[in-house]
Amino acid sequence: MTVPAALPDLGAYRRFVVAFSGGKDSLAALLHLLSLGVPTHAIELHHHDVDGHGPTFMDWPCTPAYVRAIADHFGIALYVSWREGGFAHELARDDAPTAPIVFETPTGIGRAGGNGPAGTRGLFPQTSSDLRMRWCSPALKIDVLAAAIRNQSRFLDGHTLVITGERAEESPSRARYATLEPHRTSTLARAVDHWRPVHKWTERLIWDAIAQARIRPHPAYVLGWGRLSCRACIFGSPDQ
Repeated sequence: MTVPAALPDLGAYRRFVVAFSGGKDSLAALLHLLSLGVPTHAIELHHHDVDGHGPTFMDWPCTPAYVRAIADHFGIALYVSWREGGFAHELARDDAPTAPIVFETPTGIGRAGGNGPAGTRGLFPQTSSDLRMRWCSPALKIDVLAAAIRNQSRFLDGHTLVITGERAEESPSRARYATLEPHRTSTLARAVDHWRPVHKWTERLIWDAIAQARIRPHPAYVLGWGRLSCRACIFGSPDQ
């Protein structure tokens, strides 16, 4: 299997944060990280619950258990984060601020946000590569991880590498993503890089890595779905 050219100096990082949906691409990114010799004690799986840790609305009901099973199998720490009320609350937001973000930490539960300007959503996520229109990913995933990193002092200690599973093959906009770049949370005081290790991989390479590791994929794939992203993303956006 070909290693991407933009391979970071893995020895320079104290911790490796894998944004883990339970889907095939984030799973392959995790497996690749392990194949490169990164110790499990240095890896954290961060799962963003798009339904807000409440009743199932848009995610697969089995996803939390699947994500937990993968973390337990490898002996890797798992932290779950969510925006209060999740997808349903943001969809119905009417003259109210975007809800606060809640995130698990090694010592308890953290909270951030919820004090922004009032606004009204009332729209389903649009089919667009513009994150202002395709709000599901930023509001319920990207911003959630960023808040969890920005609001924990432990990320000020040593370098952090954030790993996500976007692939160039998925869409023209994703093809333009950098394989390695500073993460949106990186500052002079907080050193955080963003690596997309499977960015140049084909879907065939993704499935080969999972088969080689003898890992059972998420049940959605067994049912014939081509991708795992929450059902709003499957139906509402070509870039999820």
